[in-house]
Amino acid sequence: MTRITATLSTADLTLAELMCARLDGEVYPLGDCWCPIDEIDSPPVRAASLAPLLPRHAIIERRSAAWVYDLGPEPVQHEFCVDLAARTHAPPSPRMHLREVVCPDSDTVALGRVRVTTPLRTVIDLARWDPPGHDGELLQLLIALLHFGGFTDTGEARGRCATKSVPKRSIALDRFTAVEALLRGYEPSLTL
Repeated sequence: MTRITATLSTADLTLAELMCARLDGEVYPLGDCWCPIDEIDSPPVRAASLAPLLPRHAIIERRSAAWVYDLGPEPVQHEFCVDLAARTHAPPSPRMHLREVVCPDSDTVALGRVRVTTPLRTVIDLARWDPPGHDGELLQLLIALLHFGGFTDTGEARGRCATKSVPKRSIALDRFTAVEALLRGYEPSLTL
């Protein structure tokens, strides 16, 4: 018996066939792909579901990485980055945002054939770059990412921001201070 791949896209079947398979209860939508109904939703499957959107050498980051780790909702516009040395170009798309950054291999993890920023790097990037206005929800996401990555406090993230001359360092450090205040009274949710 042949095993269907974990994710299917319009490169595998036409959109009409995928929609019919969904109506028949054979697949479910995930990211920019479809998964066989017996495929368990997991970080590697979520990462693979974004592969059709990924430009060459791109890494899943920020809110998209949190979604891959199943710690946040799927963003309307997925966030990807490429290392400055990669020199990748992607046409503008309403489904994705691409930026060039310095991102060493130690800040990424391979999930199947796709690279995702580590939980710690995701915490640092979100603390620095997430727009103001939803800080309560952001702080809870930072806590969830820290716990998912095996960290009990913001010490490592704070240290990495404080030792480098990074943009928006003061915003990140303020957010880490707020996270620490929450962590003193934080009890992990059973749903994480």
